[in-house]
Formats: sequence, structure tokens, C-alpha cells
Amino acid sequence: MKPLLALLLRSAPLLLPLLLLARPAIVPAADLDLPAELAASAEVRRGERDGLWEKTLLVRFAGERRVLSTSDGMLSARAAINHAAHPFLWHRLGSDSKGYALGVRDALAAQLELPPAAVAQMSTAADMDHIAVATLRHGPLTVTVLATAGARSNAIRTGVDAGAYIEGLDDEKKPAGTINILVLSNIELSDAALARALITVTEGKTAALEDLKVPSSYTKDVQATGTGTDSIIVVSGSAAPRATYTGGHSRIGELIGKATYAAVVEALGKQNGYYLPGARRFGDAPAGPAKRAGDLRIALLHLDPVPGDIAGNRVRIEAGIRDAVRHGADWVVTPELAETGYNFAKRIGSDWVHPFPSNWLHGLTAVARDNGIALFVGVAERDPATQKLHNSVAVIDRSGKLLGSYRKQRPVGGAEAWSVAGGEGQPFLVDGLRVGTLICADAWRPEPAAQLAARGAQILLSPANWPPVEGMGPGDVWEKRSRQTGLPLVVVNRGGKEPELDFSRGESAVAIDGRRVFTFTAAEGGIFYVDWDRHRRFRSVRTD
Repeated sequence: MKPLLALLLRSAPLLLPLLLLARPAIVPAADLDLPAELAASAEVRRGERDGLWEKTLLVRFAGERRVLSTSDGMLSARAAINHAAHPFLWHRLGSDSKGYALGVRDALAAQLELPPAAVAQMSTAADMDHIAVATLRHGPLTVTVLATAGARSNAIRTGVDAGAYIEGLDDEKKPAGTINILVLSNIELSDAALARALITVTEGKTAALEDLKVPSSYTKDVQATGTGTDSIIVVSGSAAPRATYTGGHSRIGELIGKATYAAVVEALGKQNGYYLPGARRFGDAPAGPAKRAGDLRIALLHLDPVPGDIAGNRVRIEAGIRDAVRHGADWVVTPELAETGYNFAKRIGSDWVHPFPSNWLHGLTAVARDNGIALFVGVAERDPATQKLHNSVAVIDRSGKLLGSYRKQRPVGGAEAWSVAGGEGQPFLVDGLRVGTLICADAWRPEPAAQLAARGAQILLSPANWPPVEGMGPGDVWEKRSRQTGLPLVVVNRGGKEPELDFSRGESAVAIDGRRVFTFTAAEGGIFYVDWDRHRRFRSVRTD
């Protein structure tokens, strides 16, 4: 057992006219540092409409600049904006989205005491908190690219995928997801150079999508080249030397392309969980004893999740995975609802739960891929088709493929009232083995385990939040399920305390043939390891 004290840190219908007339709140989230030679400043302004967030990137220039925008054309501008709004807000607006975006631009221009035509604009549903900023220099040249990106739902391959509408004849119904790129140069760019920069930016963006292996959302077996709503703003500087060409053979073109590539890669990682191969590989030196040939090492992340601390719990899970990789684990199993804590809903509600799979889970697929480890992670899940919520375990194999989720069949009322019961489970094929999953109280009755055994499961993994409580178990239910099915059962419980329940005496366990062979406890959380010969033998692994 390895204590985690040092490892885990505790820590109504839309009124469109009002929306268009209301101004975004001027609350700078944080100024973004731009190189002084660009003679520009950047900040993110935050606001709210109809209870939904708005975040606007505002870049102001020291003087009038020549700008080429894919939304506005060629203009002389004093500022540029990238306006982000909650996806639900764009969905509600529908065909009025363009008018809304222009209204935001006009209101902000009024605040700045500028004519609307002096503000270049683009808009997005990507979260501005996921903005990426990349700066490159060479001699007298400086280029900074600011990018937001989302490509999970609207990625297309130009030349393959079909368009959806004809402007002026059909209703415009753009799907969510876009890549917005703002390019700042310190040197003066001719109009021709501004135009050529659009090609260079597009090439850099497409190279990023290719290296990240982003597929088309519409033709799944082809590579995406962008999204259907991408926008670019290129801003000329005023310094010498003046450039008339920005293609890839020029030094300024090289900087534009490389900075675009870097910013798009970073933004897609932040927003969607796309990462370059190897980017999520842990570089820690190996530790822990060697495994016997053919054995699988299973890491039991007996954690102490904090209810409602989603960001903190994700950090704890990833820290645990890192420790497991360092100790040679093949599989990592978390407790039930490790991402959320058990009694999270009374603290933060459930509206925040994203459609499955979340961007964080997409990021974990890169962790699994880059470290060659399979993950079984307890999460709150929203079914994207029905919008129903489930208490689930997400399963990712060593290649980084998200195999799906198992949904708890017997949610407990009260703390789990936010969720609905899932259907019968199916084993997941991981490392050539059929792995059945149960969640906590699913083991109370024999049926869920029997279903999995009848469908060929070779082992049962059971994430749990199950403190020993008189009359509420777990008692000997894990031993019963192992005897009933003839399958080994590995339970990953949790430690710590929530105000409503004391999990500090929670037990993780391994049971075979009706007998508990290992019991693990850690009052404040810990990580335990067992080696499994893929049949009937388990061996506890000491790592301290």
C-alpha cells in the first residue's frame, strides 16, 4: 500500500431582442501577455445571458491596423474579438445566431467608442478558458497566434463531406464546433500577404488535425481537414520589413504556419482531449517489483474523492494513474464516482454532466494510449441521445480506445437520485480477456453478476462507495458473488469521509470461490496492487 498524503492534494424561452441589446459584462478574467513588439493588448471579458456564460477575447491595437477577416473581409480595424458563448445559448438562438454575434460586436464597439466596422469579429462555442497562445520569433519577425478549437461534433473533410444549406434559400443550421484563429504580426503585411496568410494558416491547422488524427464527424473513416464553421483573422503590424508574401517558403510564413499548428494542437487538447502521440506519456522511472511472466498487475485506486470537486478529483485520478504506471500496472480501477465524489449532486447539481464521453475522458484515452495501460474509471454519465444520467464506469483499453461504459443497475436513492438504472451489462474485451463490471450495490443481488458470467466474463471488477454499515453491507456479498459465478471478483472501494458518510473503514478486496483472499483499507486513501495470473491466482504486491 502506498499512502496518498503526498500524492493527492485535498483540495425559460430566450428573449432575443434583450439578448441583442444587452452588453457583455466587462469583467477581465485575466490579461493575456502579448509580446511588446506587437503593440497590442489582449484580455478575456466575462458575462452571462439567460444564466449561460459568455466569454469574449478582446484584442486592442495601439493604432489602426490593416486586417483580413473571413467574417468581415478586408478592413481597417482598431480591435478584434473572438466571442464565445455556452453551446446551449447558440442552440437556443438557432438561425438568429448571426444577428446575436453582430449585436455582441456592436455593443462592445460602443463600449470602446469605436464604430462597429473597426472591430473584426468571429464567434465560437468553444470555452475561452481553453484558449491557446503561441508566439514564435526570428530576427525582426514576431508572430503570435491565439486559437480556440472544438472538433468533436463538426469536423469535416473538405472535398468529401456534403454541405447542408444554400445561403438565402435554406435555413442556416450550423452544428456546434469550430476552430477560430487570430494571427498577429509585428511587421507590416501587404493586402496580398494577408490573403496568402489565410492559406498558410489553413495548412498549419490541417496539419495539426492530421497529426492529432481527428476524424470527420460525418464520414468516420476519413481524416478531417477542419470544421464547417472555421474562422480566421489576420492582423498586419506596422514595423519593417514589410512583407508581400506569407507562403511557407518565407520566414514570416514559416512562423505563421508553425505558430498556428502549435496553437491548434494545444487548443484541441484543452477543449476536446486530442493529444499528439506521446504527449501524455509519464516519464517517471519505473519502480516496484517485477511481474511474473504472463501476469497482469491491477492497480486498485482506493482514493478519497471530494464531493463536488470535479477538477480536484480528476487531478487525483490522474496522479493515481501516474503512480500505477510507475509501478508497472496493466490495469487501473478507480472507486465508484471517483470523478465526482459520492454526495456531489447536493453540492453542485448535475447540469454540468457532459454527454458521454466527456472531453476529460477523451484526454484519458491519450493517457491510456501513451502509457499502455487500461483504465476503468467511475464517472457520472449523460446519455447523449436520451439526456438521462447514469452512475457509470468508463472503460478504455491500452490502445486508447474507449470501449464504452457500464451503467449501474441498482442505483441507491438519496445520493444517487440524480441517476437512472442502466440495462444489463456486457463484458468488455481487454487484453484478450472478457471483463465484467459491477458497481457497488449491483453485487447485493445475484442477477447482475450472473448475467455477466452467462455472457462469458472471466473476471469481475467492482468499483464501489460502500462503507461497512450495520444492516447495509457489504458483509459477505462479494464472497457470495465469487462463489455463485465461479469468477474472481476485485472490488475497488474508497477511503476518506464525506459529511454524510464515513468511508474511512471502506474495504477493497479480492474474492475467489467464495473466499476473500485479500482485504485492503486506507483511512485517507491509498493505492494497492495485485498481480493476477489471468486464471485463479492473485498475489499482493508491496510497493513501499
